[in-house]
Amino acid sequence: MAKIITVTANTAIDLFIEVEDLKASDSILAKSSFDFACGKGINVAKAIESLDNPVSCLGFAGSQSLAAFIAIKTGLLQVDLTVVAGKTRTNITLFDSYDNKETHIRTTGFTLTDDDCQQLIEKIDTFAEPGDIVILSGSLPPGAPGNLYQTIIELCHSKAVMPFLDTSGTGLISGIKAKPYLIKPNQQELEDITGRILPDEQAIVDAARTIIDRGVQWVYVSRGDNGAIAVSEKLALTAYVNNVPGKIVSKIGCGDAMVAGLAVATLGDLDLNDTLGLGVSCGTANLLSREPGRFDKDILSEITEHVVIRRLWAGNVWL
Repeated sequence: MAKIITVTANTAIDLFIEVEDLKASDSILAKSSFDFACGKGINVAKAIESLDNPVSCLGFAGSQSLAAFIAIKTGLLQVDLTVVAGKTRTNITLFDSYDNKETHIRTTGFTLTDDDCQQLIEKIDTFAEPGDIVILSGSLPPGAPGNLYQTIIELCHSKAVMPFLDTSGTGLISGIKAKPYLIKPNQQELEDITGRILPDEQAIVDAARTIIDRGVQWVYVSRGDNGAIAVSEKLALTAYVNNVPGKIVSKIGCGDAMVAGLAVATLGDLDLNDTLGLGVSCGTANLLSREPGRFDKDILSEITEHVVIRRLWAGNVWL
């Protein structure tokens, strides 16, 4: 039976701290704080588990931080990270509840060696089987070659495995060369790799089509409150949620939850509307959860009622 595997090269410990009315040079007691084992692929895996689907997590973890990732293992979520020297990075989100603003502080963690990267490649080679989906998510840590994702995607193709890619910068540019099945940039990342501002839906579709022309089958562009745009060789659709049924708690990991929905829908061979709808619904459900990737599956049916999908382009005709 085909399975889903996530690969997180740059895992993280996410620390969320809530304060109220923080001023410059202030000393204040936090209202609350939480820490979670994260990294984009880990978030994707937790969202897949939230959909009651099994998933396996590969990638790297610093030896000083491994326990945090072992702790997220469940019957559906398996963790087999490659342990490397050092510690996993910490990402801090400082949320000021007075003015509803988030400040994100990122740190660096472990540095990879060539041997570390080769161990991961060999583990994927052993683990992945024809028909599986392998999701490569997140940034590349220090020491990783810029073409690491490209190498893994080429391995996936050789094993009849379907590669998804959700990264940015050099990793995305290099990875596209290997023709992944799907990429999921946000609008800013798409602007960065195409080198131009994308002011409207038509510009986004045109930019995505230049990537389709390079051999990628699907480009899903996440757009925050504006939902997402899905583009293939023959058509483009947009989807958004016109009413979020609950209080927004955090926007961290919404793109990852979207990727999880796309993967589960693809594995289940759902049609395009249902695939895009599930992806957008999962991203929205993540808004209502404190922990990135973990959300209440039961709310999806309510969210789905508020998903609006429309075609933008088909057969060289704008609709």
